[in-house]
Amino acid sequence: MQSKVIFSENIFRARAMDKPKTLYPTKLLHKFRQFIERSDWDERLPKYEKYINWFSYGLIAASALFFLPVCISLLTR
Repeated sequence: MQSKVIFSENIFRARAMDKPKTLYPTKLLHKFRQFIERSDWDERLPKYEKYINWFSYGLIAASALFFLPVCISLLTR
């Protein structure tokens, strides 16, 4: 039969070591989740839809210009 002996100094160290450390990205994720759940972003979104659409079009155009040389080089082989 085995028995486990726990000394008092080990108990305090184990409690300090068992405390999980909260990383900064985890805090950001928590804050973002709270923003999504508690704010009225979905009601304000239609006001900015025109700007979001233009930003999306610009992003599509920039990515097309970025990958155009790659596509041309693949097609000319």
